[in-house]
Amino acid sequence: MRIILLGVPGAGKGTQAEFISNRLGIPALSTGNMLRAAVKAETPLGLQVKDLLAAGELVSDDIILNIIKERLAEPDCNPGYILDGVPRTVAQAEGLEALEVEVDTCLFFDIPDQAVIDRLSGRRSCPECQAVHHITANPPQTEGICDVCSTALVQRPDDTTDTVGRRLEVFREQTAPLIDFYTAKGILKVVPSEGTVEEVTARVFDVLEA
Repeated sequence: MRIILLGVPGAGKGTQAEFISNRLGIPALSTGNMLRAAVKAETPLGLQVKDLLAAGELVSDDIILNIIKERLAEPDCNPGYILDGVPRTVAQAEGLEALEVEVDTCLFFDIPDQAVIDRLSGRRSCPECQAVHHITANPPQTEGICDVCSTALVQRPDDTTDTVGRRLEVFREQTAPLIDFYTAKGILKVVPSEGTVEEVTARVFDVLEA
């Protein structure tokens, strides 16, 4: 099964990608994580996109498509894959088609803006192992410290309230047209993503198994 996850930042795509990956035995590919790793390592790619990520802006299509093309060529993607964070524009979607990247289903995680703002502004991330906590929904056992590797948690620059608002605007302007794009292809399925993680996960598999 080859799946695209679509939704505003904070809609729960990354969390649900892990559950889908574990149950179906296919890799979840997050361009966001790959790009942040490049920024941390200060690779040429990382230096190129550092300012864009901090401002909540989109990275160029060429960078994204090159990352995806290389990753999908690896053997673990042969049975299927989950794309989280790409495509973000119709041009990227058309670029994937040009690369003959096949897609069976596009899951659209639907959630109100205010719920996203509440989720992201309270999110705290581990700069070492990439684990994510939330100050109210999933607080660490020791305040400010990662449960997994004991590193001090940070608020990512793109999780501040102002930047979240900008990211929502970017989604509406540049990514929302993908809803119509994949609806026209007959593969868009809507998953309401308010509620607990378990509730959303149940909806995801109800949709996938329908």
